[in-house]
Amino acid sequence: MMKPVTKLPTTLGLLVIVFVCASVSGVPQARVAARQEVKVYFYHEPGEYIDLAPVMRSVNASAPARAAIEALLKGPTAAETRRGFQSLASASDFRIGSLKIVAGTARMNFISTRRWTGWAGDLAPVRFKTAVELTLKQFPSVQRVIVSLNGDENFADERG
Repeated sequence: MMKPVTKLPTTLGLLVIVFVCASVSGVPQARVAARQEVKVYFYHEPGEYIDLAPVMRSVNASAPARAAIEALLKGPTAAETRRGFQSLASASDFRIGSLKIVAGTARMNFISTRRWTGWAGDLAPVRFKTAVELTLKQFPSVQRVIVSLNGDENFADERG
């Protein structure tokens, strides 16, 4: 009746040896993604550009432009809100449709959600477009930014 008891430690011992060997043998462990500090522009009075001011975010360095725009859409953190930063009007109602950077030009298209009812104020579309431009132009590969909403590049020229 003692046989099962003696067999159990042997089995556990083999499992431990296999586990230790696997971790020492160069089997890839969980990789930590490289991070990059970027600026994201939110509404803040007074701000540098039509009441926009930057905050710093640490984002995944493999796609920093997309990550910076995603941070812009999410809005300021609680700590940033306490410091007076506010989300851009309608930003939470948008998602990235596409972002392509070719030959120095970033083409950014946003898609609105079904719940979006339009811009809250005359400056809201211009402020949103400017925040996107400022956020993307910090990257050396971007000299020009074309922003569209649901495929419309002239959305910021409309009022209301």
